[in-house]
Amino acid sequence: MRSTFKTLFYINRQKTKADGNTVILCCITIDGKNTTIRTGEECNPSEWSTKQGLTTNKKTNQRINEFKELVEKTYRDILTREGVVSVELIKNSLQGIATNPTTLLAMSKAELQAVKESVGKSRAEGTYLNLYYSDKNLREFIENKGIQDISIATITESLFEEYRFFLKKRGLKASIVNTNLCWLSRLMFRAVSSRIIRCNPFENAKYEKEEKKIRFLQKSDVAKLMSMTMNDREAELARLMFVFSCFTGMAIADMENLEYRHIQTAAGGQNYIRKERQKTKVEFVVPLHPIAEVIIKHCKAKQKRSRGEQSMKEKDETETRTDNLVFPCDCSRSIMSAKLSIVGRACGIRERLSYHVARHTFGTMSLSAGIPIESIAKMMGHASIASAQIYAQVTDNKISEDMDSLIRKYQKEEAI
Repeated sequence: MRSTFKTLFYINRQKTKADGNTVILCCITIDGKNTTIRTGEECNPSEWSTKQGLTTNKKTNQRINEFKELVEKTYRDILTREGVVSVELIKNSLQGIATNPTTLLAMSKAELQAVKESVGKSRAEGTYLNLYYSDKNLREFIENKGIQDISIATITESLFEEYRFFLKKRGLKASIVNTNLCWLSRLMFRAVSSRIIRCNPFENAKYEKEEKKIRFLQKSDVAKLMSMTMNDREAELARLMFVFSCFTGMAIADMENLEYRHIQTAAGGQNYIRKERQKTKVEFVVPLHPIAEVIIKHCKAKQKRSRGEQSMKEKDETETRTDNLVFPCDCSRSIMSAKLSIVGRACGIRERLSYHVARHTFGTMSLSAGIPIESIAKMMGHASIASAQIYAQVTDNKISEDMDSLIRKYQKEEAI
């Protein structure tokens, strides 16, 4: 028979602290037996609604709901694992949460390990590498303070400002400083969800103001890349993928996993790519530009020639591994990035090339061509149109610069 499971949040109005607040309790009931556990939250009795089991404070209510979800998850986990569940088992499990890391660097290490284990599943390798450096900087900051670690319970907002100053002294740009500060704040949110502290001390902290400036190529630079051919196999693949991204807006992670089955044909005969983005899991649909189609045909023909040169045994092994991929590559992404830099220098392009630059190039060229921003957002797989708004700013700035140049030219002619 299935057990009956209920949770009830309440307060004892007769027991208030010196500041007038009282603790919020959770009563867990299973098959008529119950136990009470502290939630770690407090409120003023006048703010408590007995009917709703909530307060008038939204943030406190959010944490109460998170605690409720934690209790329900603990119930399901124990029932799945043990086949039987009791109020004592749930209470013991919840109180055991305190065994989680309670110091800053220990929490950072545990969080980084969790991210590492999710690489290839829900996280990209690049995400882990970025967070690895955030963890490294945080460790150097703590070491610079002359201590081995710091208790999370003793952390105040002043640590946020100290860390900001430490990062800025290193000459890091605003976006990198903010990335590191976000990691620190993330650890505090993790500590809150683990019931180590009641609230994030950095919740109202101010981040660095950063100018949203994107890097993209002019059409003349894209033309240089299109006319160049590299003798090095990996450098040539890096060049082709960059040009392909300039005309499709695809991120490197999506190109690495692009299969021929993702290329479809519309009723009117137009070829297009329909795929789910690796990063956001949002589906994107982008019509294939003729240049992108040429690249696909080139890759397919090259793969066909390569298979023809192999023995039957090697051919069978290769088919099971890479035949479905448009851009099969055996080297790591860091090597491809290094090869792309070589391509940029060979073409005489001053802008440092990256696949994100190619993606931004697609966005700006599309908007300049008169494509609506809603369509651009859909083609690039943005979760919202707001993410594509930055291309509108770039185009507006370009128009402004062109107009200023025209005015200066007119003024010179008037002076003559």
